[in-house]
Amino acid sequence: MSLEDLSPAEFDQLSRDYLRRHTLSRRRVLFGGAAASAAALLGLPAFAQAPKKGGTFRVGRSEEPDTLDPHKTTLSISSMTMQLVHEPLARRDVNGGVVPALAERWEFSNGNKTVTFYLKPGATFHDGTPADAEAVAYTVARHMSPATASPSAFFLGPIERAEVINPTTVAYHYKEPFVPIWVGLTLGYTAPLSRKAVEALGDRFGRQPVGAGPFRFVSWSPDRGIRFERYKDYKVGPLPNVDAVEFLHYPEDATRLAALETGEINAIYSGQSVPLDAVRRLKGRDDITLIQRPAQMMRALAFNQKLAPTNNPDVRKALCHAVDPQRVVAFALDNNAKVATTPLPSTIKGFSEKAASKGYPFAPDKARAMLAAAGHGSGLQLKMIVNDTPPIRRTAEIIQAQLRDVGVMVTVESMPIGQWSVISKKGEHHLAISTYSYPDADIVFPVFHSTGALNRTFQDSGALDPLIEKQRVTFDEAERMRILETIQDKIIAEAYWKPIFEPLNFALVDQKVMGVEMNLEGDILSPSLYLA
Repeated sequence: MSLEDLSPAEFDQLSRDYLRRHTLSRRRVLFGGAAASAAALLGLPAFAQAPKKGGTFRVGRSEEPDTLDPHKTTLSISSMTMQLVHEPLARRDVNGGVVPALAERWEFSNGNKTVTFYLKPGATFHDGTPADAEAVAYTVARHMSPATASPSAFFLGPIERAEVINPTTVAYHYKEPFVPIWVGLTLGYTAPLSRKAVEALGDRFGRQPVGAGPFRFVSWSPDRGIRFERYKDYKVGPLPNVDAVEFLHYPEDATRLAALETGEINAIYSGQSVPLDAVRRLKGRDDITLIQRPAQMMRALAFNQKLAPTNNPDVRKALCHAVDPQRVVAFALDNNAKVATTPLPSTIKGFSEKAASKGYPFAPDKARAMLAAAGHGSGLQLKMIVNDTPPIRRTAEIIQAQLRDVGVMVTVESMPIGQWSVISKKGEHHLAISTYSYPDADIVFPVFHSTGALNRTFQDSGALDPLIEKQRVTFDEAERMRILETIQDKIIAEAYWKPIFEPLNFALVDQKVMGVEMNLEGDILSPSLYLA
């Protein structure tokens, strides 16, 4: 039976189960399959009293978003921030279930190529305009428009258009049944936007976002960071307990930690904001709670195939043999990560142990011989670009030293993550430490497809594209796993990437913060959080 032959109810359940399986497979990694309360899992106190209302929750971070326009970014730090201000049609709960958000319900039709969303009546954007079907359709059209050139459009999947049925009803029409539909539609990247605000603000929208989420944007300045305040007319879900949230940017680890210890901020989390070299000494502190969870993240050395000599697969394979990820994990991360072995982290459904066994073990003598055979026995000069977060800088330094040992001299350029995102698209470097965070194996589409928005290998051979496209619409789990294994095999065989490490999610919170739950993306800010 094809996906088009399934009843709408059956297809809806399959799409929900798809997301839940991926989430629960990861929860088994996190929790060993045991069922327990969030408080017990995190070692936090259960509610001893009714949650308090009010106060400002202040968070210290190592990175700043490049923009809060969902159609102009793919950065994880931007995504985590956008979830406060932008309200998607649906959200994902901690158990991997799809739950209503801006849409109160939906139904599939037209051979499961159309999904009709019934919006919650009365929802408004922060500028007072209605968050209605017209706004949803406008947002989809803007997201898909070539003029927007959105790097995050892939989150929509193979969509053709959005059709307004009436003010509270909108239909998404797809080219084919798209089972991973909820992977993208539960993220802020696909959340409806206020047309009035987008058109009025133009390029300034990314710095002054207007959404329909639980918090409204107030300000963004270099000295005070980003401030959001509770949106009192939020009708989509429960109102947050805290009055406001501030994200403060501290580039240096020591300054960020000092701010937490002196009470200037309440928490440190997201990305690599928690200094990994401080984790060991922070464990067991009475005044600070350390939360740790595996993450669906990847950090890898990407080889630019547009430039010589990294356009030569033999050179790329030699460089792979010259790099020892175990040393990176030990010395750059204080063993607070897992060595990566394929283009997919082991926490994502689709990771292949078989493909992992085909990688390039650390073998500097072999690397030297392969470089000599490729005509580079007298050495190489290469350029690497990296973002300037401390773990990535340290990773780059270790890789630089290891490549020097085999005669490859590497110039490292470090820059803020937003600048890195722009510069890396130009392809004027040989090496880049590429990063991603995503809950599904479909990450291979933006990262490795020749048209992928995150493709920093610049591969355009076309050998991978048909396989990457096929896995997007293959629901049979065994068949999709076979396709994904072949994709990983090909990437490893041609040495597009050298996988380095899979990070862990960490958070540090002071004892005034209660009701903390870390979700699967490493975010701890939820309606249940409050300040004691």
